Amino acid sequence: MTREPHDNSVGDGRSRRILAFFAILLVLGGQILLIPTTNEVMIPIMLLLTGGGILLIILAQSNWLSRFNRAASIQQPWIIPAGWFGAALILSLLAAVATYLFEKNNYNNYMPVLTLWAGSAGCYLMAFAPTIHVPADWKQWGKDHWKELAGIGAMSLLAIVLRFYHLGGVPRVVNGDEGWLGITAQSTIQGAYTNPFALWENFGALYLQFINVIIQGLGVSPFSLRLLPAIGGVLAVPAVYLLGRQIANHRIGLIAGTLLACSHTHMHFSRTAAVGYIQGTWLIPLELYFLLSGLEKKHPWRAAVGGMLLGFQFSIYLTAQIVAALVFVYMVIALILYRSQIKEMAKVWGAFWGGLIVVFIPLGANFWRHPNELFARMSMDGTFQSGWLANTMADTGHSAVQILGERVLHAFLSLIYYPAFDFYGSNIPMLTLFTATFFLLGIGLTLWKTSKPGHLLLNGYLWAPTLAVGIFSIPPSADSYRMLIVLPAALIMAALAVDELLALLGLGWNRWKFGYALITGALLVSVLLFNIWVYFFDFAGRCRYGSDNPQTRFDSYLGNYLRNTPREANVYLLSDDTFSYGGNPTVDFLSNQRPLSNFPDPVDALEPLAGTIVIANPNRIDELAAWARAHPGGELHLEFDCKNQIMLIYQIP
Repeated sequence: MTREPHDNSVGDGRSRRILAFFAILLVLGGQILLIPTTNEVMIPIMLLLTGGGILLIILAQSNWLSRFNRAASIQQPWIIPAGWFGAALILSLLAAVATYLFEKNNYNNYMPVLTLWAGSAGCYLMAFAPTIHVPADWKQWGKDHWKELAGIGAMSLLAIVLRFYHLGGVPRVVNGDEGWLGITAQSTIQGAYTNPFALWENFGALYLQFINVIIQGLGVSPFSLRLLPAIGGVLAVPAVYLLGRQIANHRIGLIAGTLLACSHTHMHFSRTAAVGYIQGTWLIPLELYFLLSGLEKKHPWRAAVGGMLLGFQFSIYLTAQIVAALVFVYMVIALILYRSQIKEMAKVWGAFWGGLIVVFIPLGANFWRHPNELFARMSMDGTFQSGWLANTMADTGHSAVQILGERVLHAFLSLIYYPAFDFYGSNIPMLTLFTATFFLLGIGLTLWKTSKPGHLLLNGYLWAPTLAVGIFSIPPSADSYRMLIVLPAALIMAALAVDELLALLGLGWNRWKFGYALITGALLVSVLLFNIWVYFFDFAGRCRYGSDNPQTRFDSYLGNYLRNTPREANVYLLSDDTFSYGGNPTVDFLSNQRPLSNFPDPVDALEPLAGTIVIANPNRIDELAAWARAHPGGELHLEFDCKNQIMLIYQIP
C-alpha cells in the first residue's frame, strides 16, 4: 500500500513566520543593546544576536524545515498561542531593557519603547485571536441592539454636554495643584519625565505626556489642561453601563450610567485636572467588566483585555494598586466558592494575570529602580508612613483599631454625609438625597446576593477602596475626592435598588413596562435637575471654588490675563501681604511663564516706561484707579470675580 505524501505547505508557512518573527526580535534586541554607544563591550553581543537573526531569516528561506514543521504540526493546538505568548513576553522585556538604556543615556524620545510596549500587548491579545468572536453581520447586530445603543448614546451625549459646556471656564479658578500639573506636563519633553513609566506625585509620566500633547496642540489654557479629565469623565458613563449590564441587566446599566452622567461630583472632577482619580472611574469599571464577562462567558480573551487595562492604569495613577489587590482577593474567594468550575476559571484567571504581567513589566522595572517615585506620596499622605497614626494615638489615647475604624467610617460617610469640600467646595456630599437613599438600600441587596459572582465583585468594588482609603491615607478631608473611585459601584448599587424596589411594589419592568419607564425617567430627571442646580448655579455661579484661598482665585485671573499680553511689555503687580506673585504655579502655567514683578511700594513711586502694564490686586484697586486718573491717556480695565472686583489693569500709553 502506497503512503500518500504529507502536504507540508501549511506547516512550512507557519514555520517560516515563526523564524522570521524571532529573527526580527534577535536583531532588534541587538540594536537596543547598542543604545549605550560608548560601551564597546556590547558590540560582540550585538553582533552575536544580529548573526543569529540573519541565520534565522536564511533558514526561513530554505527548504530545511521538514523536521521542524512536523514537530510544529504535532503541537499545533498550542504552538501558535505559545509563540504569541513568548513574543509578548520578549517584547515587554525588551521595552524594559530599552527604557533603562534610554534613561541611562538621557534619551528624550521614547517612541521606540512605547512601540515595543504596545507590540507586547498586541502579541498577547493575538494569542487569543482564534477564540474572539465578532458579529458576522454588523448591520443586523445593530438592528437587534438599536434600543440599547440609543440608550448608551443618550447617556454619553448628556455626559458630554455636562462636562464640556464652558470647559475651562467652569470652574473659573485653576488651583495651584493644577498649575503644578500643567508645568510638569510641559517638562516631559526633556528630563526624567520623558520616561513614560516614571511617576510624578503618583501621576504616570505617560499621562502627563498625553496632557502635554494636548497643550502643545491647543495652546496653554485651562481648557487644554482639563480636556483629558473631561474625556475620562465621559468615558466613565458607557464603562459603568457595561459593568452594570454584566452584573445584572441593561436596565441597571442605563440607570447607573445616567446617574453617573448627572453626578455633580463627577461633573466637577471631570472639569479639573488636579485629581487623577477621575480616570479610575472609567478604567476600573472597564477592567472589572472584561474580567467578569470573561469569567461568566468562559472567554479568556476578555479577561486578558481586563488585565492589560489594569497594567496600563499603573501608568496613569496610583488607583491601580487598589484594584490589583481587590482582584486578587476576589479571585481567592471565587476559587473557594465556585470550586466546581475551577478548571475553566483557571484559564480565565491565567489570561487576566498574564495580561497584567506583560504590560506591567516595564513599569515594574522602573519602580524597582526608582522606589522613591512609588512611595513618595505614601510617605506624605500614608497613615503609617507619615507617622500620623502614632501621633494621633499619642494625642487622643485611643487604640489603633478605634482610630482606623473611625477613618474607614469617615471614608464611607464622605459618600452620603460629609460635604465634598477638598478640591471642590460643595456644601453637600457626593451623593444627593435620592441617590444616597437608593445606594444604602442597594448595599443590603448586594450583600444579600453575594453568592452571585457579579454581586460578589460589586461588594469588593465598594468596600476594598473604602478600606484602603480609610486605613492607608490621610488627611480625612481628602476622602471626599479619593472616594471618587467607588462612585461607579455606589451608583450601580443604587440602580439595583431602584429596579428591585419597583418590582417589589408591583411596578417591575416585566409587569408594567410603561409605568417602570415613567417612574425611573421621572426620578432620573429629578436627580439631573438637582445636580445641575447644585453644580452650575449653587457652586460655580457663586464662585465657591477656591473661595477659601483668595490668592488662588486672584492668580487664575492674573495668569489668564498675562497669557495674552505682549511679552516685551513690562508688567508690575501692585502687591501686598495677601496678594503677590510667586509661590503659586497657577500664574506661571496660565501665563506660559510670562515674567512680571511685584511692586509693594506706593504706586506713586513707580516710574513706568511707555507700554508698561500695571495690575492692582483687590486691596489696591482704589489706589491704582486714583493714580490712573492723575496719569490719563492709558487703557483701564476692571476684572470681576462674580460680583466682586478682583483686578484692575492699567496700560501706560
